[in-house]
Amino acid sequence: MQCALCRIKECTRGKNCSVIKSGLEYTGDNLKSIQTSAWLESDNVKRTKLEEIAIYAKRLGYTKIGVAFCIEYEREARLVYDILSRYFEVFSVCCKVCSFEKASLGIKKSENLEFEAVCNPIGQALLLNDDLTNLNIMLGLKTGYDILFAKYSEAPSIALPVEELPQLADSKIDVIE
Repeated sequence: MQCALCRIKECTRGKNCSVIKSGLEYTGDNLKSIQTSAWLESDNVKRTKLEEIAIYAKRLGYTKIGVAFCIEYEREARLVYDILSRYFEVFSVCCKVCSFEKASLGIKKSENLEFEAVCNPIGQALLLNDDLTNLNIMLGLKTGYDILFAKYSEAPSIALPVEELPQLADSKIDVIE
């Protein structure tokens, strides 16, 4: 497939350009997920990504949300925790959890530190797996770390753009029950 190169986009009018449509059926949790996503897409209310995530999670019956965050965004992680904990049981884990020495990976330390911790995205995922989270939010994880986290997370994972967080400080998310 090369959809990025297609100028016609007949798929928006029902044309099937692929072989997967035949036999493709959404059922169970996948059906509920796509219904919720389609509703969010078609609803005219302007929402932040965090609001969409909260509504999505509520509609799918999720009760436990994990937040895997980069230590650089500790303040923002606390804000996300404070907002989501109104509706969910929230678990959070910092990127440096159970950390180990950067030099042990053959990487030169970037500063003159006695110990420079490397991030531990697999550790983050395993800890949130232990918490039995239903959905995990990745907040500020660097490229590669986010990939490893998503690979080892048992719950679906979504990235939350940190750029939108400052506007949330005074907002009140309305989660539709």
